[in-house]
Amino acid sequence: MKNKIKKTILILLFLTIPYSLIPNPSLAQSSIPLVVMPARNQIEVTPGEKTAVTISFYNQSDDPVSGFFKTADFIVEDSLGTPRFIENVEDAPIKYSASRWLTLPYDRATLPAHDKVMIQTDILVPLDAHAGGRYVAVFFQQGNTLTKQTASNEAGSGTNLRIASLIYIKVKGAITEKALISRFFTPSFFEYGPIKVTTDILNRGDYHITPRVSLTLANTFGGLVDQKLLKEQNIFPEASRNYVTELGAKWMIGKYKVNLSGSYGEAGQALTAVSYVWVFPWRVALAVILTIIIMIFIANKLYKNIVVKETNLEDEFNCGNVINPTNTTNVTNPTNKFINNPMI
Repeated sequence: MKNKIKKTILILLFLTIPYSLIPNPSLAQSSIPLVVMPARNQIEVTPGEKTAVTISFYNQSDDPVSGFFKTADFIVEDSLGTPRFIENVEDAPIKYSASRWLTLPYDRATLPAHDKVMIQTDILVPLDAHAGGRYVAVFFQQGNTLTKQTASNEAGSGTNLRIASLIYIKVKGAITEKALISRFFTPSFFEYGPIKVTTDILNRGDYHITPRVSLTLANTFGGLVDQKLLKEQNIFPEASRNYVTELGAKWMIGKYKVNLSGSYGEAGQALTAVSYVWVFPWRVALAVILTIIIMIFIANKLYKNIVVKETNLEDEFNCGNVINPTNTTNVTNPTNKFINNPMI
């Protein structure tokens, strides 16, 4: 019997060994640390100019990593600023494409362990290049074969498959800068703070912008309650950025004004928006009102039971001591005090 119990305990201990303690080959292979510097390049060129950009790819692992170099155009379509690589140059928007302008010295390399490989990308701007922004990526992809991916995380946050350096090219000329507040929303009523404000800024220009925007919250009397700055982030052409901001504290009451003010672009064009919101903790107010009503009711009952009762008792006591005017035997008439005197 004891042997059976020991065997059962051993089996249970073996089954409860954490799975995380067992080596996982797939996890070990997916943690190769690759770093690219710089993660982003911003250059300004003129039509017909020839220039170059140098990019370094670092291998921080203990083993060499082999892979491919490649260029690809990218666009940003979501409100988070995530670039989407366009592998086929024919699918890229001509207005923002620049992968045709880039030339790599070689298309494959091995990154030594704890070392780097530097690659110089030559850029030749066509004479007929239109003014505005062009967006291209130079990436290193690990592996023996080059596979296509439709999307990737932002530069500098590559996985074991791909890591990219993004190049923002600005072609000089008459560039259109136009942005607008496509959404500025806050619910019209809050029971409690803070007030949640949703802002979308849409870029309708030819080049990416980095707006500098602040939100302020003022009370009914115009007093400043809170102020916050939106994070400065790039907004690419034909794309928008979404911002969610909280203003104020939990306990607020009354009408509040939410004001947005900012600027963007080289000319410092203005961005403005206004919204109003009411904050009223109606549940707390209802509880307070009910408490006051109950207290008034209790006070009224106490008044009737104590004060009025005492008043009635005093009235009854005073009535018991009043002299009866029909009883003349005990009444002393000061004007006729000698009327019954037989001596007169």
